[in-house]
Amino acid sequence: MKGNGATSNTRIQLAILVVLTLQNASVPLMMRYARTSESVPYCVPLLVVIQEVIKLVASIFLLAREVGLGSLLSTIQTEIIGRWDMTLRLAVPACLFFLQNNCMQLANTYLPAAVFQVTYQGKTFIVALLSVLMLGSRLERFKWLGIAGLAAGVSLVNVSNSSDTKSREGGAAELIQGLFYVITAACCSGFANVYFEKMVKTAETVNTDGTEAKKPSLWVRNIQLATFTILLGLPVIRFAPTFDIDDPFRGFNPMVIGLAFNNSLGGLLVALIIKYGDNILKGFSNAISTVLATVVSIPLFGFKTGIHFAVGVVLVIWSTMVYGRMIQFKSEWWNVVMFAPPSPSPKNGVGLQTVKVSN
Repeated sequence: MKGNGATSNTRIQLAILVVLTLQNASVPLMMRYARTSESVPYCVPLLVVIQEVIKLVASIFLLAREVGLGSLLSTIQTEIIGRWDMTLRLAVPACLFFLQNNCMQLANTYLPAAVFQVTYQGKTFIVALLSVLMLGSRLERFKWLGIAGLAAGVSLVNVSNSSDTKSREGGAAELIQGLFYVITAACCSGFANVYFEKMVKTAETVNTDGTEAKKPSLWVRNIQLATFTILLGLPVIRFAPTFDIDDPFRGFNPMVIGLAFNNSLGGLLVALIIKYGDNILKGFSNAISTVLATVVSIPLFGFKTGIHFAVGVVLVIWSTMVYGRMIQFKSEWWNVVMFAPPSPSPKNGVGLQTVKVSN
């Protein structure tokens, strides 16, 4: 029975890996195609709100399956309305995720899909630095090596002068604008994830009566985030320059509608990774999807590049795998925490206590 359980879990992880990889690779490709194929641009904030509505409906359905249809309303009442202070705190990451989704689509207007995909991996760099600053995390030497390699790889990609048939004639100005959007998206994603992690870690674990507090469902968190994102996005839609009140769905072709569903799927997959996967699974997916997006961009968009891009991609993938411990060094020197506070000096003949850092 134990073996069957392990086999079942492995199959679930493999299925998540395949779906997540295809989803990650398809996002920049679909965005690039949707943003450059239509002469009449669609309203980006409206698309973001639509994908959050899809995610909200799916999360409510999944929560109903988890707790039972009869307990759905009571769960929402207790976890969302009853704990209004915790719910309000989720407005911060919701606002950041809304801005992130808008910036990702705008970045694909100006950058080739492959360049976007590699540059966006810089969010790992942002998450690592913010974890040190906001959470007080201490990183081992191998993680700092991964961060340095990631920064170098992203830099090489962005000086490679790569282009495709969808690239505009703006030259350096278009590149700078695209980089501004993708870096903003990466910063929003990194800060939102670290903020959410800090919120979860500092949340109350004990009820007022002294009993252990029940950990909220991931679908409850998705409902909270999606609801706030929709509320934040509605006023933005009204004042968006591409929004036409007489024809609000102007430019919404089948590819754009598919993009909304695909992006919603990505949000739901994050919850499945937390439940069934780990950082190694996520790291493998990011590495494979980066290669896949680059390869598909060549026939789909006529993507052209050179040695700088190729070296940069290899460096980004290698750094991601080093940071996620998929590539490990034999020497224990790499596992030593850098910038750790000095240990206290031994007193009265008592030796120092050795503390082992686990990952």
